[in-house]
Order: sequence, then structure tokens, then C-alpha cells
Amino acid sequence: MKRRSMAGATLAVVASLAIAGSALAAGLTNGSFENGSYTGGNWNTLGTGSTAITGWTVSSGTVDWVDSSYWQAAAGTKSVDLDGSVQGALTSDAFATASGATYFVSFALSGNPDANLGLKTVQVSATGTSTPAASYDFNTQTMGNTRSNMMYQAEGYTFVATGTAAALTFASQTAGAWGPVVDNVIVTQVATTGASCKDGGWATNLYWDANQAPITFKNQGQCVSYFATSGAVPIGN
Repeated sequence: MKRRSMAGATLAVVASLAIAGSALAAGLTNGSFENGSYTGGNWNTLGTGSTAITGWTVSSGTVDWVDSSYWQAAAGTKSVDLDGSVQGALTSDAFATASGATYFVSFALSGNPDANLGLKTVQVSATGTSTPAASYDFNTQTMGNTRSNMMYQAEGYTFVATGTAAALTFASQTAGAWGPVVDNVIVTQVATTGASCKDGGWATNLYWDANQAPITFKNQGQCVSYFATSGAVPIGN
């Protein structure tokens, strides 16, 4: 299943809302890949089974853990090319979820601009859910990104938890050694009922429409009305 890229501005909205609605933030560890046993240089190539990146395991193939001395990170100083010497996959440690709750995974996507220019594809999936995996594309040839300007796209994956824990996997679908680049993974529980509007929740919780665009409300009444009418109330009126 393919999903369209969100506008770059939405990434800033996601980040600001994640801070404002921190009570609903999920416990994903080290989503910007800053922490771990980095051994220096422009990048570290990590093989299957490596846990060098805190909170993550290389679950297949190899990946490159890249420092901003080599190319721009979306957040902090580290990013991950999901093709090391061969295409690979990275899986997070399990984090707590509430069964039946909806979670939104925002992440920054780019592609290795060094060689084999063209489509770079990553598949995102989650355990502890019946939600299918989704694939996301970045075209290094048409985007024309460079090491100094990686032109990260903001992307989003939504899943509904079926248990009390979930883990995310980012898997390259591009063969070779120049793959999709990911960074700044943020997981947030989505507010989906009118009850979440109370006690200031209309201003601090995260709300998303059917197209995975963020919704903001002017007041509690507008928030409650939106859910009471199944989204029929125009936002902003």
C-alpha cells in the first residue's frame, strides 16, 4: 500500500503537536538515532543483529548509521541509510500500546544521493497490529537532493494496536548500497473520541483527519461537535 507524502510544513506541525500533546506520546526509544555505540568516522555500517543504535536492531541485511559530517540529518546529527553494503531493515525495541488505540508514526525520508539515482523505497510495518505495512518513496533523481541538502520529506504511518506492545520496522525495498534514508521517528497516540476534548485536551491532544492531516480546534465546543457529527463540522468555522 502506498501513501502520499505529507507537506514539509506538516513535519513542523507534527513536532510541535507532539510536544504539546506529550501526555499521549508513545515510548519509542531514540527515534532520531542519536544515541548508541557510534565508533566515529562519517558512517558506521551495521550488520544483521547489531544493537549499536540504542533502541533498535538491524533485523536484516546491513544499514549505514550516518553522521552529519557526511550528510545532513533531519534532526540532531545522525540518520540511517537502510542500504549498507546490501539492503537492510531496522526494527525498534517494543514500546507500550493500548489495545484498540490508534498511533501515528511520523518520520523524515530522503535517499542516498551518491549513486544509483532514482526511486528509493522504504516499507514501514508494526507488530501488535492488524494494520498492513505501507511503502513510501523518495526519488533522488527528480528531487535532486545533495549531502548538504537532503530535502527530507515528512511521512506518516498510522496503525491500530491490537495488544499492549508494538515494534516498528523500516525495511528497504531498494536493492544495492544506496538506499532510502530515515530519521526523526516519532510515535504518538491519536485522540479519536470527543471525550479527549475535555480538560483542555482540545488544545493539547493530537487529532488527525481521515487523510492523516493534523486538525486544530478553536475551543472545546468545536472539538466535541466535530466528533459528535463524525467530522461533519467544518474546522475553522
